[in-house]
Amino acid sequence: MFPFISFSYASRVLGPEAFGKIQFILVFAQYFVLLAAIGIPIYGVREIAKIRNDKTQISRTVSELVLLNGFSSLLLFFIYLGTLFVVPRFQEDIQLYLLGGLLVISAFSNLDWYYNGMEQFRFLSMRSISIKALSLVALFILVKTKEDLLTYFGVVIFSILANHLWNLWGIRNIISLRFNELKIKRHLPALLTLLGTSVSISIYSVVDTLLLGFLADDTSVGLYTAALKINKITIPVLIALGTVLIPRITQSLESNDKTQVNNLINKSFAFTCLIGVPISFGLFLFAREFILSISGYEFANAVLTMKISAPLALIIGIAHIFGFQLLIPAGYERKYLWATLVGMGLSIGLNLLLIGSLKDKGAAIATLSSEIVVTAIAGYFAYKLIRFKIEWRLLVKAIVTCFLFIPIAYGVRSISENEIICLLIAIPFSALVYFSIQSRVFKNPLLGEAYVFAKNKGWIPAIFIKKQTQNNL
Repeated sequence: MFPFISFSYASRVLGPEAFGKIQFILVFAQYFVLLAAIGIPIYGVREIAKIRNDKTQISRTVSELVLLNGFSSLLLFFIYLGTLFVVPRFQEDIQLYLLGGLLVISAFSNLDWYYNGMEQFRFLSMRSISIKALSLVALFILVKTKEDLLTYFGVVIFSILANHLWNLWGIRNIISLRFNELKIKRHLPALLTLLGTSVSISIYSVVDTLLLGFLADDTSVGLYTAALKINKITIPVLIALGTVLIPRITQSLESNDKTQVNNLINKSFAFTCLIGVPISFGLFLFAREFILSISGYEFANAVLTMKISAPLALIIGIAHIFGFQLLIPAGYERKYLWATLVGMGLSIGLNLLLIGSLKDKGAAIATLSSEIVVTAIAGYFAYKLIRFKIEWRLLVKAIVTCFLFIPIAYGVRSISENEIICLLIAIPFSALVYFSIQSRVFKNPLLGEAYVFAKNKGWIPAIFIKKQTQNNL
């Protein structure tokens, strides 16, 4: 909800051009952050999950990875500064770019990988909610007009850096950082492979924004960002279960427990289908309502871009299963690297081919195509190497159910032309229809588990428990 609110407010206040400029600078800085990370955000989760019960090993591993990351962050920061003063394009907004440099120099302090590996998700949740709430208040108080561009970017930078500082504070009494008798070289082979994977993923997923900025204009970047921001804002929800399961999957792979691996992966896939399919359908059918109600009429030209990129949430969710939940925990990061390299090449080629004539629409086509190819290749390698089974019928059932959204969309629009009212009616009604059919007709197993969990927690009123027990549900 926080990204929805902040994005809606900022895009309306700043407009497409100014908002697009900030997004371009942010993406540019984050490329250097990505290089500075040298694959540690992925590698760290896997390594910590393996040794989570050995405090001495954990302290040594965290110290080694933090030292490596600190050196790379410093190196990339100097390269970032050099780039700013060599490329003439950056001189006009040098103040904003220098502010973005704070992200690069502080990249080493992003310790989310440690907390994920230790399955300390409550800590991450409380931290994120607190920082986002504070940033949202600052946004409403400090950003009032298009002239507050620098202030807005400062709030964005704060929301990222505050997370990093909180991470360091949280680890102070848990890990004893030490910088003697370290064996840094042992991490380098896997890290270099994962760095290549991370770079190629980032290139095919955000090179569109950079190429739009260079080949088109800031307005196109703003329109494209508006469309993708809304479509991708749901991705953290889709991969949430998978992120939680990665340490468990890693442990199951280590012990060669194929039954448990298959069980965990199917839970993740069932969750992705159950949530991802209706999200993608809804974003496509109600693209106009989402764009106009969230970003305003200045972004009306982004509607088609949003329709093109609507399936991204589901596709990226499935790709996350094949890549981050299977191939990397199993030690096949090089196979995933091949998949991402193909996606990167396809993305660059299609963006160069399409942006000149189609601008933000061309970038959306390129992004969607590259994500589909990466998912397909990663899926092929995962099936070939790990030999797991996925219940694809869950995906088919979800798609069939979502076709009922079409008459709902037409019916709601006949009732009201106001975009916000349409969404307020359509979203809960569509959700009610979808989950009712998934539960009653298709007997979705995840919904059954959710019901049992909620009942045990005392979240369901007794009258409903009695009724469902009598019906043997």
